[in-house]
Amino acid sequence: MKRNTRSDCNDQGKYFPQHVCDKAQAKTIECFNESFSPIADVQKFPVFDIPVVLAEVELQADVEVDIKLPTPAREIKWTRKNVSLKQCKAIPSIQRPGFVKLFITGVLHKNFQYVEDCSGYVKDYSVDVPFSCIQQVQVFNRVIEFPSQKASVDERIFLDKKGHGADQFTAGSVTFEFYNEPIECKLLFSAVNELDIYKKFDRFGHFEKVTEKIEINLGFKLLQNQQFNPKLFQPKPKPFAFACKPVLPVHKMTQSTTEKTARERFLENINGMNRIR
Repeated sequence: MKRNTRSDCNDQGKYFPQHVCDKAQAKTIECFNESFSPIADVQKFPVFDIPVVLAEVELQADVEVDIKLPTPAREIKWTRKNVSLKQCKAIPSIQRPGFVKLFITGVLHKNFQYVEDCSGYVKDYSVDVPFSCIQQVQVFNRVIEFPSQKASVDERIFLDKKGHGADQFTAGSVTFEFYNEPIECKLLFSAVNELDIYKKFDRFGHFEKVTEKIEINLGFKLLQNQQFNPKLFQPKPKPFAFACKPVLPVHKMTQSTTEKTARERFLENINGMNRIR
């Protein structure tokens, strides 16, 4: 193995470019494999690797922020809002099985269009309002995750030639790593409910500060890629009946008797707001 003799600078004080790390030459490399068929029988081997929905989550973040306009305004004509997530990470909880710790970081982008006087040009100003939450969320499908062991805990010790103790010249260990599928977030909807309070008025009726009390509502899915066997969830075929039986009317299941998704509940709330108006 060649030794890396790099130094940070030479005699003239100029820095050398960073060299690559040391490399060891392998004497022998051998590879072996054993293949196993997936367990299923709809197709020849009907197993799918698909995103499994762990839970649908509705999250609410309450934010209070002071926004200073670049110039004093007489009236805000229009405000546009957009919500985006910068981070959505989930870690299975070791204290409460069936729950995950959810780390959310997002940005509420606001665009103000305002006028400085009774007449004149409409000015445009944009600002980002960051928010973050850490929540414990229940999941309804099991998270598939296996721990790894990277430290040399399981060691191989050999007997010495005399049979009186451990061989000091031969040793070994066992380590292993599982590469788990991460839990992903898929944003379904967002809603922003806010109260704006204008402050710092001058004697001409202009203000330059807006205090906002904001309720940010997010709806998203938690998903994890898992191996899925469709045979386990197929309905059992009914036995063939030779005797004729009276056919009873089939009552269709109405929407009120089924459990609604997060998106459907959100649409009902929005429609209810429109009816009130």
